[in-house]
Amino acid sequence: MSDSLPARAYFLACDPEGGPVSRRSNAALLVRAAAVTDLVLRGNLRDQRGHAEPTGAAPTGDLLLDDLLADVRAHRPGSWRALLRRGKNDTLQSLETQLSAAGLLEEGTSSVLHRKVLVPSDPTRVRDAHARLDHALTSPLSEVDAPTAALAALAAASGAGMSRSDARHHADRLAELEKLAGPAVPALRKAVAGRRAARIAAFSGGSGG
Repeated sequence: MSDSLPARAYFLACDPEGGPVSRRSNAALLVRAAAVTDLVLRGNLRDQRGHAEPTGAAPTGDLLLDDLLADVRAHRPGSWRALLRRGKNDTLQSLETQLSAAGLLEEGTSSVLHRKVLVPSDPTRVRDAHARLDHALTSPLSEVDAPTAALAALAAASGAGMSRSDARHHADRLAELEKLAGPAVPALRKAVAGRRAARIAAFSGGSGG
């Protein structure tokens, strides 16, 4: 559970000092994309002419991933971008429920407004997630496995777990890692860009521009 791709994505999106998830909207996209990519790497999902298509592979046994597979079947045919955006907040909350039940998250208090938040029970998991990211960005490509490569590419595309400046600095390596990540990365970039454009349009409309 703690080493699934969605769980690793969650800890990567947490505050580096072991605090709660930063920028939940970005984290929700990252976790959803990580779950989708996990299914691709397991052989449960494939690309069929730009759409997410379930294969005949057996269920994974992971509640989060199998719920996602059921969602894909219920909305087929569907684009990768639509799959990432649909239900992303539910996926994030479901993962938090699983991680809490496993004792990997606990209740804490935010430094701002002192609200109740979920924080990693062991900050080492956050440090390990960032160490794996550094490994993907700096080690020989032959030493980086597909899940780690995918997560690095997804973090850069989502804006969660990696800063824009780091993404620009490692652009060439990320392009290589993306080849191992599957169709979720370009779809994620489109989803983030679409959301950013919608925010700009809403701001311009509200300001009378």
